[in-house]
Amino acid sequence: MKKSLLMSGLCVAAALMSQSALAEVKIRAGAGSSTYELSGDYITAKSTYSPATIGATFSWGSGATGGYVDLAYSGGTGTHDGWAYIGAPEQSFKRSDIALTGGVVFLNQNNGIAGNVYVGLKGGSTTLGANSAALITNLGYSASTTWTEEKFDTAGIIFGGGVSFPIAGGRAGSAGVNLGIGIMSATWKDNSVAGFDVKSNTAVGGSVGVNYTFPFSSHFGVTADYKYQSYSYNFGDTATPFTVDEKFSTLMGTLYVKF
Repeated sequence: MKKSLLMSGLCVAAALMSQSALAEVKIRAGAGSSTYELSGDYITAKSTYSPATIGATFSWGSGATGGYVDLAYSGGTGTHDGWAYIGAPEQSFKRSDIALTGGVVFLNQNNGIAGNVYVGLKGGSTTLGANSAALITNLGYSASTTWTEEKFDTAGIIFGGGVSFPIAGGRAGSAGVNLGIGIMSATWKDNSVAGFDVKSNTAVGGSVGVNYTFPFSSHFGVTADYKYQSYSYNFGDTATPFTVDEKFSTLMGTLYVKF
């Protein structure tokens, strides 16, 4: 995802905020635990790591409706077991995600139930280490195709919606659920001399999440959320077609401040 696109989104949000007397900014940061898995015809690799996240939401509105723009980034490192089947130790792993979304919120002022719909852009990058070069060579790869690192990059459009419910009239916070669909593409490449670099066909996947928010005050609070995502990519235009299934689940806790 290009930086210029993200900056454009922030500029649009700032312009909208300047036109609304009820604009609000929410800044959040937190950490969590994530399980990430790649499977299919090409590779089977699993990693459990602890990502950190930062984000900002710019919102505006009055009464029963409003809008928002949200920018979120998360990333973390760990190890993966993709070469365990040939006796190699776990290798290095790195994952990052970034999303820019915008949406509309609808509030029922009688019972406090809120719904939202959103659309946005999402990108992700997975780096898989393969530092046991001798083991890779023993599989029959030539020196020109031996690599020490592979990258699985994804990008696409996401859209969906959700609903949140106040607990005890909002005094005990709120709980919510959301569903999303993504139309994505992926690129798989390595750092070999030959330069393996292939792109998938368009893939459709989805996500489901639940969350709980507790406000300590009108300006400060905490959110816990769980999200599961699943996508399947078909690299059918290569000499040897293959599929890659991507699944990951994340439990995240964040602190936020509003002003």
